[in-house]
Order: sequence, then C-alpha cells, then structure tokens
Amino acid sequence: MRLINDIRVRIFGILVVATLRLGLMVDLWVEENINWMMVVENTLFAAAVIWEASRLIVVFMHRRYPLHQLTLWRFGRELGLLFLLLGGLYGTWMLIYPYWANEDPVPPFFYLFGLFYTYLYGLLVAGFYEFLYYMEAWQKSNQEAEQLKKANLVSQLDSLKNQVKPHFLFNSLNTLTALVEKDQAQAVRFIAELSKVYRYLLQSNENALISLGGELQFTQAYFFLLQTRFGQGISLTVEGAEPYEHYLIPPLTLQMLVENAVKHNQVSISKPLCVGIGVEGGRWLSVTNNVQQKRVSIPTTGTGLANIAAKYRLLNQPEVQVMAEPSRFTVKVPLIQPVTE
Repeated sequence: MRLINDIRVRIFGILVVATLRLGLMVDLWVEENINWMMVVENTLFAAAVIWEASRLIVVFMHRRYPLHQLTLWRFGRELGLLFLLLGGLYGTWMLIYPYWANEDPVPPFFYLFGLFYTYLYGLLVAGFYEFLYYMEAWQKSNQEAEQLKKANLVSQLDSLKNQVKPHFLFNSLNTLTALVEKDQAQAVRFIAELSKVYRYLLQSNENALISLGGELQFTQAYFFLLQTRFGQGISLTVEGAEPYEHYLIPPLTLQMLVENAVKHNQVSISKPLCVGIGVEGGRWLSVTNNVQQKRVSIPTTGTGLANIAAKYRLLNQPEVQVMAEPSRFTVKVPLIQPVTE
C-alpha cells in the first residue's frame, strides 16, 4: 500500500491529468480575453477531483474484494461505481458553474463531451492504481516466497544437523563401553576427550558453515577417540590443507566421512585402514580411504553421504563427487570461499 497512498505519486498524477486537459483547451489561447480562472478550474481543480475520486473507488473495491476474489462482476461493479461518482460530480459542477461564474449556458453537446473525457481520465487513473495494486501484490508474493524458501532451507539444514547428533553420540558410547572393559584409565581420558568433542559438536552445529581449520581440529580430536579403540589399526594423514583453512564447509562433514570409512571397512593391525584428507586445486576437499570390506557386510543406507550432499545442495554449491574404485574410495566436497567485505 506504500505507492497507493504516496502523496508524491498523487501530485504528479494530478499534474499529468491537468496537462492533458489543458491540451483540450488550446482553442482558448487564440482568444484575446482568456479567462484564467476557468482554465485553472477545468485543468488543475478538475484533475485533482478526477484523480482522488478514481483512486478512492479503487481503494474501496480492493478493501471490499481482495485480489483472490477477482471476477468480471467485480470489475463491472468498479466501472459502474466510477461512472456514477464521476458523473455525479461532473453533473453537479455543470449545474452550479454557470450561476457561479455568471456565464451563458453552453450547448448540451459540450456537457456530453466533457462527461466523456472526465470518465476517460477516470478510467486511466483507475487502471494506473489497479496496476500498482498488482505490482505491490506481486512483490509481496515474491518476498513471501523467498522468505518461505529461506525458512525451508534453514529447517532442512537444522533437520540434517539434528540427525548427526544422536548418531555420533551412539557410536561414541559404544566405543566407551568397550574401553571400560579393557582399560579404565584410558576410558577416563576418553570421557574427557569425548566431552571436548561433543561440546565442539554442539557449538559448531549452530552454524550452517564452519572453517576448514576448525573442522580439521575437530576431526583430529575425533580421530583420537577412534585411535583409542583401534590403536595402530587406523591412521589419518592431512596434506595441502593449511593454505585453505579459512575456507568453509558444512559442520561435521569430515567427521561423517571418516566415520563412514570405519563403518564399512575392516580396521585391524594386520589390515590397517588409512584415511587421507587433502585439498585439490583449491576447490575440492577430498577424503580417501583404502577399501577392505568386512567379512560380514553391514547394510548401507547412504544416510551420511546423502546428508552431506543435501547440505551442499541446499547451499547452492556444486554436487558432491563420489568415486568408488576396487581398492580406493574417495569423496570430494566443494570448498566454499569466504565472502570478503
């Protein structure tokens, strides 16, 4: 409703209509004695009356009938009300004007001509305000759609993040249970490290993105928990990531990929699992592990990779690349360059 009630739009419109009406009175300029008062009354004053009357009709109809109730009957009623209001105002003025101005009556054709142009200007003004209504409704609809889209993206990202929390805690508790039976002192240290990791998990999970450096620090802490359980049966190497530690990725991306490698492969001293993290071309973060399938395969649901891919998709980033080879499994995720102000 901002432009509908904007006084500057109304003043400009009145001046435009007054100018158009002035063009119809050009024959007066050839007369020697020009009645300037009549010119002002038939241009500026008449334009103000036509503009405001037409505007009020449109505002009234839109308050009575919202945009979703548009029908031919509604438009017909608007045109009828416009004709009655402008015709009534024009007729009243034509009745009192000759007596007020002390002028001789004019031929009936003059009245019909004036009524026609008065109604024509009214239609133009009404059409202009109908256009403004539709434009504002369209902009509002786009804004609401954009807000709804953003809210939906936030909701989906929160849903994806909430799926990670119980999954991570469940696996950590399983590891802790095994440690308690073997080495209580190591279990106490494991609990201390687990509390640090989970505190970081809760803090970082509040954000849609986190720095690669922060994610690597968390992954190293998480890897300590794994190495506490598997010993020399698992190793982790990080190469070429230091220059890109200020780049961004969704939280827990590396943790989920490392966890997937452990979940789907044998981990033992005789068959160590080697996980490598590296940066390729400054654009992609790769996580690679050697493939050594478990004797009893665990049914895979693909939830971890699907969650990662969904996060990148919701962030309008390139698709996650998955390369499964007989002896090597690699996942590449895009590195998101931070926005510099």
